[in-house]
Formats: sequence, C-alpha cells, structure tokens
Amino acid sequence: MFAEERRKNIIYLLEKEKRVSVNELSGEFDVSRATIRRDLSELESDGFLRRTHGGAILRSSSKLELTFKEKEDKFFSEKKAIGKKAAELIKDGDSIFLDAGTTTRHIIDNLKGKKKLTIVTHALHIINKINEIKLDCELVVIGGNFKWSTEAMVGPIAEDILKKLRIDKSFIGTNGFKLDSFATTPELGEAKIKEIALEISSENFLLFDRSKWKQVYFYKFADFNLINYIITDQIEEKREAALNERGIEVIIA
Repeated sequence: MFAEERRKNIIYLLEKEKRVSVNELSGEFDVSRATIRRDLSELESDGFLRRTHGGAILRSSSKLELTFKEKEDKFFSEKKAIGKKAAELIKDGDSIFLDAGTTTRHIIDNLKGKKKLTIVTHALHIINKINEIKLDCELVVIGGNFKWSTEAMVGPIAEDILKKLRIDKSFIGTNGFKLDSFATTPELGEAKIKEIALEISSENFLLFDRSKWKQVYFYKFADFNLINYIITDQIEEKREAALNERGIEVIIA
C-alpha cells in the first residue's frame, strides 16, 4: 500500500473511531510504528488530526469532502462572479471541460449567446443546469461510477473515456491552494479526473474563491506547469507575483 493510500485510510478510521493508536495502526497496515508516526505527523501538519500520546484524535474541523449541497451556498456571490469571468474567456466554437463543483456551475448561466460550443463534463449538476437553461451546445457526458456526494462520475471508466478526448479549455475547481502544495482535493477519484482534464486541454483555468487560499487537502492534482490561469475573487500581491513568476496569470473576478 502506498503512503498516500495508507494515510487516507487512517483518516477514514479516525472518522469512524474518533481516536486511533500508533500500535493499532501499525498492526492494521502491517508497517512499523516509526512509519505510522511519520504518517500522523504529515496528517497533523496538513490539518487532518491532532497528535496525542501514543496516537491521534480527529480534529473537529477535519478536511474531509463536503457534499455539493453543503458547498452550494458558501461564498455564493464570489463564485457567481468567478463563473461570469470564466465565461467571458470562452469563445464561439470552443470545446471546454467543466469540472464538477459549485463554482464551475456558475459558468453555464453566462454562456447563452455563445455559438457552436462543445461542453464535456462528468457532473450531473452541470448537465442539469445546461438542460435547465436550454443552452444550445454539443454536450459530451463522461460516464462512470456515480459519486453521490459531489454528483460526479469518477473511476476507471470515466478516466478512460476522458483520456481519449482533446479540448481547447478546461475549467477546474479546487478545494485548496497553497504555493508549496499547489492544488489539492480530498478524494482520489476526483483528483484523477481533474488531472486528466488538465492533460488533454490546450489551456487550463483553475477556479476558486478566497476561502481556498492556504488550504491543503489530501490529493495533489496539479502543479505549476499544468495551469495557465487562476480565476479568483481575491489575492495578496506577493502571492500573485510568485504565481506570475511561474508563468500563471491571475484573473480577478
């Protein structure tokens, strides 16, 4: 078992038991206690748990993934502005990937009047929104294992289909962003879809509101060389300068 997978399983055990010991985890995963201590230290630094004597307890604000409904109303006006700004960058005839998320969903409201669009998505709520406003576009739906909490298709089938496509622009959401860890999300299946969408696209846009700055989640899905633009509602000057040095343009909504 890889370290990332083991650490994810440690979090799941904590969610269930609320408390774990080094000895229990060592036996559960058949690794040394020193390895478990390193795992717990990493998870503590990323904000998932708090170390105790001989083990760890779950933080009350553990960074596990919220459902689509739980996130929908948070920073609503900021997400709406980010979606509007993103839509302005989409041209007639573009093929685009829209990631699952409460921010990317706001792009759709601003696409009326765009011509000959091809929209690729794996998210049920994106599909429903396109149908709701009767958007005139070519819609390509990625199938796979349905993830109820985020209303998205994930897994090997979705990944295999997406790998075969080539698109002009991808619009990707993220749960957390820091300069040292870059873009992160809590769940591996979601991370893999984001990774592939970035790889098959000519231009990549990362969309998130100011609450995501300095947040770190379990799976890193992108590095600096994969992102061309960040669309957000607020950024510190020093952070923007650091991103510009790495070739990433920041667009403020």
